[in-house]
Amino acid sequence: MNETIISTQRDRRITNFIDSLPRGRNFSIKVMRSLRKGGLTWDPWILKDDGTYRLFYLVGPKVIDPLKPWWMESAIYGATSTDMKQWTDLGKILEPTEKNSWESQRMLAGFAYKENGIYYLFYSASGKQDIWNEEIGLATSNDGIHWQRYCDRPLFSNMKQRDNWYGKYKFIFPEGEQIEHRHWRDPYIVKDSKTLKYYMFICAAARRQQTSPFSGCVGLAVADSIDGPYQILPPACMPFMEGTNESIYIEMERPQVIYKNGKYHLFFSCWPHRTNPQWLGQVGKDKITESSLYHYVSDQITGPFKPVSNKPVVIGSEKTGMYGTNFVFTSNNSEEMVAYGWFHNILTLGISPLLFNVSFDNDSITINI
Repeated sequence: MNETIISTQRDRRITNFIDSLPRGRNFSIKVMRSLRKGGLTWDPWILKDDGTYRLFYLVGPKVIDPLKPWWMESAIYGATSTDMKQWTDLGKILEPTEKNSWESQRMLAGFAYKENGIYYLFYSASGKQDIWNEEIGLATSNDGIHWQRYCDRPLFSNMKQRDNWYGKYKFIFPEGEQIEHRHWRDPYIVKDSKTLKYYMFICAAARRQQTSPFSGCVGLAVADSIDGPYQILPPACMPFMEGTNESIYIEMERPQVIYKNGKYHLFFSCWPHRTNPQWLGQVGKDKITESSLYHYVSDQITGPFKPVSNKPVVIGSEKTGMYGTNFVFTSNNSEEMVAYGWFHNILTLGISPLLFNVSFDNDSITINI
């Protein structure tokens, strides 16, 4: 069993304590990460496969080059469990490859699906030549353990079609370096029970907003088959600031869509420092933390998704200490859910045995702390 999969209340308390520090926060983060055993871990996602939970997550090297971000290198690891408490470690299941330049540097978060006995692992990645250009790939498996890339190209190779709605945003670092970053990652797929089509939700940047760093949106694509080809559609969620051409968010990460009570519920995460300060000035910073999970809703799977309230933060999410929170159903009747994620300050998984029960009544959702 991999110790990096095990989370504790201590991890949560450390993360929340560091968040509360008025000074020395960055130093405290570096110290706690240096004390970790094994590699740094983040961005988990879970596939419920009958009585088995299949966990996927990102792992980076323990020793970090101080001149590079901690997320510069990463591979996808896996584990299985029947109770989300005791895990069987599968080790590394997919890593960057020099054979494909677009995925030669790092792996990013993804989504797993099972259909007709075949496992599908959608993932995001970027290459060494341009780490700011993200793409989405697909791997398949017959047993959920051994994976093969579906092809050597990303799923979305038609740049002209994508550029109708999506683009890169420009960002200037404090040191003066300017980059153009294409958000195209964190795929999440829903099979619509009415049309039987597959809708992929994507953390993306809207082209019409790319003159501002606040261009975050949730992109959308659709296919008749789980493995594609996927046709790109307009954004499912584009939260404009009233009276401006700016989004509320720079990025809308780890989107998840759940159908309940005749509506589609969209959840996503965004760091406070990547949230539009004008919006924060309007709604206030109360309940806005690194772990805040946002909630939007729509009558149609294609959107447009709108906020459930003036400040659409899932109740309790701001206290979990986890980033990139997702939900997983723990019963076959799709009623009981738990929340999981990763403790961003110390880069450990918020999986097991620390699981937060979720109350989802009508359109109100609460993470019980």
